[in-house]
Amino acid sequence: MLHFCAKFLGTRIVCKVAAFNLTPLDTYNYPKEVAWEIDENSKKEHIRLAKTINDDENIIGVIVQHEYGIFGGSEGRKILHFMQNCKKPMLVTLHTILPHPTDKMQEVTREIIKLAQIIVVLTDESKKIIEELYGEAEGKVTVIPHGIHPTKFATPEKYKSKLELEKRIVLSTFGLLSRGKGIEYVIKSLPLVIKKYPTLLYLVLGETHPVIQRKEGEKYRIELIKLVNKLNLQKHVKFYDQYLSLPNLFAFLKATDIYISSSTNPNQAVSGTLSYALGSGRTVISTQFAQAKEMVTNDIGRLVAIRDSRGMTNALLDLLSDKKRLKKMHLNAYNKTRPMLWSNVAERYINLLKQKIFPPFTINHLVRMTDAFGLFQFASLTTPDTKFGYTLDDNARALILCSWLIKKNYTKEHERLITIYLNFAKHCFQEDGTFINYIDFANKLPTKQNNSENLEDTQGRVLWALGEIISNNSLSVSLRNEAKTIFLRALEKSSKLQFERSQAFAIKAFARVLPFLPEHKARLDEYIKIHANSLVQSLNLHSHESWTWFENHLLYNNGILPESLLIAGEVTKNAEYTKKGILSLSFLIRETFSPHMYRPIGNSEWYVHTKKRSEYDQQPEDPASMISALAYAYRNTHDEEYKKQAKLCFSWFLGNNSVRLSMYDDKSGGCYDGLHFNKVNLNEGAESLLSYLMSSYIINEL
Repeated sequence: MLHFCAKFLGTRIVCKVAAFNLTPLDTYNYPKEVAWEIDENSKKEHIRLAKTINDDENIIGVIVQHEYGIFGGSEGRKILHFMQNCKKPMLVTLHTILPHPTDKMQEVTREIIKLAQIIVVLTDESKKIIEELYGEAEGKVTVIPHGIHPTKFATPEKYKSKLELEKRIVLSTFGLLSRGKGIEYVIKSLPLVIKKYPTLLYLVLGETHPVIQRKEGEKYRIELIKLVNKLNLQKHVKFYDQYLSLPNLFAFLKATDIYISSSTNPNQAVSGTLSYALGSGRTVISTQFAQAKEMVTNDIGRLVAIRDSRGMTNALLDLLSDKKRLKKMHLNAYNKTRPMLWSNVAERYINLLKQKIFPPFTINHLVRMTDAFGLFQFASLTTPDTKFGYTLDDNARALILCSWLIKKNYTKEHERLITIYLNFAKHCFQEDGTFINYIDFANKLPTKQNNSENLEDTQGRVLWALGEIISNNSLSVSLRNEAKTIFLRALEKSSKLQFERSQAFAIKAFARVLPFLPEHKARLDEYIKIHANSLVQSLNLHSHESWTWFENHLLYNNGILPESLLIAGEVTKNAEYTKKGILSLSFLIRETFSPHMYRPIGNSEWYVHTKKRSEYDQQPEDPASMISALAYAYRNTHDEEYKKQAKLCFSWFLGNNSVRLSMYDDKSGGCYDGLHFNKVNLNEGAESLLSYLMSSYIINEL
C-alpha cells in the first residue's frame, strides 16, 4: 500500500492511497482515501502511477508500507518499477526484516533502501539487522513502533458482561488466520490449565487470510477444530470466523484476561495484534519473536519458546494464580503503550517527512517583517516588534537573499525589497567609510547601541551584500551603480578589518566583485590576501593536536571562516589557503556533526577548548553558515560527502535536532529564534528568518 502526502506537512495533511490488488479482477469496497487500485503484477500500472504522482504538484511525498507478500513479482520486486520512476521523496516502512534473507530478497531490499530517502522499521532489533546487512541503510533508518488506537482503560468484568462471558476466564487471539499463527500449540496447552481453571474460554477471533483462502480454503481452521474435538475442548475454545470492526475487536480485547500471541516465526519483526492487545491494557503471553522480546517484560506478560505448548501451560498457570497481580499487569501494559498511540506515531512520521521534504519556498514572513524603511530586527511571535527597530546586519542578509532570488525569477516584489534594503544600507553609511548597525523605529536615527558594540561584522556583511548587487546582471544599472558607489567608498576601511569573521565576510565580498571591477583587480587581490593571510596566521597560532581552529573557542557563524579560505584559495590560486580551509572545515564538521544530526554550538555558553561544549541556546545563524561552507566545498571539490552533510545540516531546521522540534513555521513561513533544551523560542525575528531562507535557497540549488 502507498500513501501520498499532499500539501506541506503542517496542521493538516491530506493523504491519498494506492491499493494493490492480487489480480485485475479483484474488486473491493475500499474507503474514500483509496484513489488508485493497482494490479500488483502490472509493470505498466506501476510506472503509470509513478508518472501520475510526479505530475501532481500537491503531492510532496510518498510512504510505502512494504511487505514482501503484498507486492507482485519475486519477493515483491514489482514495487521497484514504481520506486525507480517516482521522483517524489519516499519513506518506506519495512514490516519484515529477516536476519538471513534469500539472495533475491536481499537484492530487492537493497534497491528499496537505495531509492528511499527514509527507512522506518518497527523495532530496535530490526534496525540493528538492517544496518548490519545493508551498509547503504546507515543514516536512513529510524525506529517507530507499530501504532495503537486510543481507548480507555477498563477491567475485563464490564465487557465480559456485555459479551455474555460472565464467570469465564477469557483468553483470546485475533487476526487473519494462517498456519504461522501457531494456534494449535495454544490449544494443546489448555487441558492441564482447564483442570485447575474449568471456566477458561479461549477465543480465536478472525477470518482466514485471503491469500490462504485462495490456496487452501479453510483447511487450517478445520485442522484446528479437529484438534479441539480430539482434546475434548469444545466448551473451552470458540472460533469467530469474521473480520471484526474496531469497536467489536476492542470489546473482545477488553473482555480478555490474558491475550496470547503465538507466532511460529522467530524472525517476525512486529505483530500489530500484539500491539493492539497491549494497547488495550491486557496482559500477554507471547512466543519469542523480535517485537515481543523487546516489549514483553515480566510486569506486563510472559515470553515462551516458539511451538512450546508446555511452556504456554506454565505461563498460563503462573499468571492465573494471582488475580491481584494480573490486574496490575493490565494497567502496566496500558501505561507502557501510551507512546505508541497512532497520534504519536503519526507525529513522528510527520517530523521525519519534514526533515526530508523541503517546505515550499516563501518570502511571506519577510514581506510581513519589512516596512517602507527596512527590515525589522525582532518579532513578537510573527508580528514585527517595532520597539527594537532595525539593523543593517539583517537588511544586508535580506539584500543578499533577494539578489539571489531575482536571478532565478525576476519579480517587481523582489526589486521593491532590494530597493528598500539598499536604501537602508545607504542610510547607515558614514562619511568615513564605515557603517552603523542599529536604527531606531520612531525617528529613524542611530541608537546608542552603535557606540557600545564592535561593528566590524556589520561592515564585512554589508560589503558582501553590496557585492551581490554589483555582480547581479538581472538588476538595473542604476541599482548596481548605487551599490558600487557605496562599496568603493567603504573599500579602504574594509581592508583594515581586524576580527576573523569580519575579514571572512570581506573576502567573500572582494571575491564576488573581482570580475565586475576590473580596474580595481590588483587592489582587491591584495586585500583578499591580507585577510586570508591573517586568517591563516590565526589558524596556525591556535591549532594544536586535535584542535584545528582560528580561536581557542567555537563561537557563532563558524562556517564563514573555512569557507572564506576556500574562496581565497580559488580566486588567488593559493593552495595553502585551500588546504587550511579544508582542514578547518573538517575540524568544524567533527565538532558539530553526529552520524545522523547536526549539533550547532549553543550560544548560552561558548565552546571553549578543553571545556564542555554548550548544547543550547542553538540559533539558526550557525547552521546557515555551515550549509554555505559545505555547499561551497561541494561545488569546488565535487565530494558528495559535503553535499550529504549540507542536507543533513538543513534538516536541523526541520526537526532533525536534539529536541526533535521543527524550527520552521509552516503557517507563517518564518523560523523560530532559538532551540532550548526542551522547547523552541517561538519569536520569529529577521536573523532566524534570513538564516532559514538563505539555507533553503542554497540547498535547493544543490
